[in-house]
Amino acid sequence: MDKRQTINSRIGKLVISADKTIRFPRGIIGFESLREFALVEFKPGTPFHFLQSLEMPSMGMMLADPFSFLPRYEIRLASAEERILRVRSIRDLVILVSVTVPRGDPHGSTLNLSGPICVNVRERLGLQSPQVELGFPARILLRDLDEGDKRLASS
Repeated sequence: MDKRQTINSRIGKLVISADKTIRFPRGIIGFESLREFALVEFKPGTPFHFLQSLEMPSMGMMLADPFSFLPRYEIRLASAEERILRVRSIRDLVILVSVTVPRGDPHGSTLNLSGPICVNVRERLGLQSPQVELGFPARILLRDLDEGDKRLASS
């Protein structure tokens, strides 16, 4: 039987089936006590998603596939992080980054590259993996990428 949970989130009413939940054993930076989340496709066909807490309806964050914007973006996982995620194959992982959209200024939206969210889709486990040595700035304005800043996209 498929258990479903209905949440009145910041982006509207969401119905989440139990098989779509993701457990974050360490929580997320700033929300370490929250462990159960759902990853919701924000708008089909786009690189954007919404990570919704199942424990606190007011806590959700927009995420994006960084590779859609920066094909050469890379992260490094420590062996302890790989164990937590139960990584068997790189194909099991989905890497997403948070998106900040300033109130009233969508043109000021940034990709936050220094704290990617890593999800093992097979095991339904996730963690945030702070990165210290990036080949990119910690934040990148989406409008800079939209304007074809090839220096950032190809670095």
